[in-house]
Amino acid sequence: MRWLADRGHEVVGVDLSEIAGEAFGSEQGIAFTKTQIPGFTGLHSERITFYAGDFLDFTPDIAGVFDAFYDRAALIALPSTMRPVYTRHLQSLIAPGGNGLLITLEYDTSSMDGPPFSVSESEVGSLFKGFQVERLHEHDCLDEEPRFKERGLRWMKETVFHVLL
Repeated sequence: MRWLADRGHEVVGVDLSEIAGEAFGSEQGIAFTKTQIPGFTGLHSERITFYAGDFLDFTPDIAGVFDAFYDRAALIALPSTMRPVYTRHLQSLIAPGGNGLLITLEYDTSSMDGPPFSVSESEVGSLFKGFQVERLHEHDCLDEEPRFKERGLRWMKETVFHVLL
């Protein structure tokens, strides 16, 4: 978020945890002004606004629609039954022609069940059916995540997708 803001972009983040927003501000040296709107606490700075509340309650009435999105850990935090709900809602917040970066994890689910949950490339294609989905990067990340080795995984890959809505 800070990287984008430093390059002149207006950035909006949504997370269930207000503590996460405050920690981000503290880590980045950003002084936020706090506001309350129904269902959300808003943390505002010059170019970054962080909304603490349930993403599924976040509507265009709150902050408009967006040209782009970045999902590093939301989709993989959700069980399979919630993923279609999440992606439909995400799509409702993105302007036509908008795009995003989506990062997923994939692993052998017989060795571990999430969270984070395994989301395959084919599932990403199904969730974003009718949109262009391009795999940009994929790498074996298990050595970077020793706690997952401890949970029994023998392989885990991280994949970055570009999604054009």
